[in-house]
Amino acid sequence: MPKNLLFLAALAPALLSGASALRFEAEAPAADWRHAMLTGNGTIGAMVEGNVSDELIHLSHAKLYLPMPADGEKVGRDPFMAACNLRIANDVNVAGGYLRSVDFATGECVVSAIDQEGRRYRRRIFASRPDNLIAVKIEDPASRETFFVLDSIPLHGYREAKTFEQGIRRFEVGKRDGCLTYRCEFSNRNPWNDIAGYVVALAAGADKTEAFIAIEPVPKEGFASDPFPAIRKRLAAAVADGYNKLLMRHAAAMGDLFGRVSLSIDCDDPRIERRFAAARYNIISSTGGDNVPNLQGIWTGSWNEAWSSIFRENGHLPCATAFFSRGNTMEFNECLAKWVERKLKDPRHSWHKGAWRIPARLRDAWRYNHDDAWLKRIEPLVKDAAERPEPDPEDVTALLEALYDDAPAEIVTNTTLVQIVRDAIDRGLDERAAGAPETRKAFEYVRLGLAACKLGDAERAERCLMRLTDGFWTDGGGTFHFEDDVFNMDLSGGYPYLVSEMLVHGEDSWVRFLPAKPASWREGSIKGLLLPGAVRIEELLWEGDEWRAVLRLKDGETKVVTSEEYPHGVVWYERLK
Repeated sequence: MPKNLLFLAALAPALLSGASALRFEAEAPAADWRHAMLTGNGTIGAMVEGNVSDELIHLSHAKLYLPMPADGEKVGRDPFMAACNLRIANDVNVAGGYLRSVDFATGECVVSAIDQEGRRYRRRIFASRPDNLIAVKIEDPASRETFFVLDSIPLHGYREAKTFEQGIRRFEVGKRDGCLTYRCEFSNRNPWNDIAGYVVALAAGADKTEAFIAIEPVPKEGFASDPFPAIRKRLAAAVADGYNKLLMRHAAAMGDLFGRVSLSIDCDDPRIERRFAAARYNIISSTGGDNVPNLQGIWTGSWNEAWSSIFRENGHLPCATAFFSRGNTMEFNECLAKWVERKLKDPRHSWHKGAWRIPARLRDAWRYNHDDAWLKRIEPLVKDAAERPEPDPEDVTALLEALYDDAPAEIVTNTTLVQIVRDAIDRGLDERAAGAPETRKAFEYVRLGLAACKLGDAERAERCLMRLTDGFWTDGGGTFHFEDDVFNMDLSGGYPYLVSEMLVHGEDSWVRFLPAKPASWREGSIKGLLLPGAVRIEELLWEGDEWRAVLRLKDGETKVVTSEEYPHGVVWYERLK
């Protein structure tokens, strides 16, 4: 039997070790909101700092963009804002055993510690996808009294104070029908904004060991019709069902999305496997409602974060959405189509330079599913959009962009252009190595790494990936825009996409295996990837340079291909029939 079939048995222990990569763990609370643990359902989100006796949770909703007045003829950006803070206070004297964690397959955040009497206190929180609520459960052997408080996000500095004064008409904290409530009303100075404000409500069980939170944007004139009764009805149903029942429903949905792709690598740096899983979790948790992830996903702990956390089409949004199709979450492309529809209808609409990438993402989705209904769906959205520009040999950035998703023959077979691209990658990597301040954005390193993959340059691809692995992650499993600075979700889409491109590159009629696999990735497995040509990789296993892949073709037929049959790693789909 060929060796590349025998190595599967030897690989089994390495695959089992991948279970530890499916969660985030830390032994100290977050230093601030940017390092908090994340949970979300694509519409609402919570950032859990992880304090035991005085917990601080930042609540948010994907639609909460505060309408700002125009400045002369210049329209102000509408900043993405948090809904409010939830404080959970009790009297736990921590003696040790502290741990905060996130289970990526369920989206559940857990904070636990041992008190001075040796009892384990535990608090569990998740944002439910089926029920669109945030659920909290407290497990306390001492049955200590717990207090829940909803309060406004504090103002920090002149910029946030100005945002608050110009955008908020009033807010109220109160109680109603057994619920804690937080009600915020916007000034609504922008006529195109259709949201007047929002309501947050919290309902707790009789013993306060469980609580459920709803966040609802209110359309104009909505406050007059009183949205609270409908919110209260949803919360009452959640209290009746209880935390565990809601968790079971959510875990089924979240587990399906997260479980569609898996990665296991035997290498010197176990962070790669964990970062891959964390990044996928972040994008899944911030996608699925009416929006794609903004610059911060669906999470924030401030009134007005960098760039107002708007959507940028030049490099940010293409990076955040890069793994939608490849990661076997084709339904997320519908969220992107909805976002494009709203943007085209907005009176302020204008495409940023380089915005051809967003319509290109919609077109590329068809390459992955060959669904003619999808083509019909997006036709009005892309009919006036620019096509991908032809790569300009005089424009290095254009060459890198051309190598983002595809491997154009006119570049990868041209030795002069290949050297130009390699020099550009080296410059990007050497800037930091030379001690210069880190100014490159995470998505720029993703772009450099993807270009290296198309050239089959494993060494440069690995250097780009390690730069991203080392310096762009929060202490809560989230990602940064710059090294250790500016909470941002771009990399959470780009990181798994780059890892997948190092292992497999697909075009409409062929696939290349291990195009840029580093030698340090000794053996491993990746499952569930989709490729252009409507092909699914059921499983790709490798040991050294030997590999074995199970492909499900467009017609549903399954084919097994190996490095023994295809020593150059390139497989043409037509030749498999």
